[in-house]
Amino acid sequence: MLVADAAAAFLVVLLLAVRGLGRMDAGAGQPPAGPPPADWAPLLSFGALALAMGVTGVLLLRAGNRFIGAVQLLLCVLLAGHALGSWP
Repeated sequence: MLVADAAAAFLVVLLLAVRGLGRMDAGAGQPPAGPPPADWAPLLSFGALALAMGVTGVLLLRAGNRFIGAVQLLLCVLLAGHALGSWP
């Protein structure tokens, strides 16, 4: 279960890094035509990762691993807070 969470976290970091690289050269030397559109990718990525961590934490608690399950739920709360902080 924890390996799946690590793989999901790697995918989120990879997705956000590729999106950041794509925006670096967009419109270079041109004045902005208006306000940029809302970017929902960080919110959705961190929200999905928080959901995966929460489900894993609950499954670990039900399996009897109290300490690891509590750490997973703490990480879930931290990621959910970060996701809400990136609200557009």
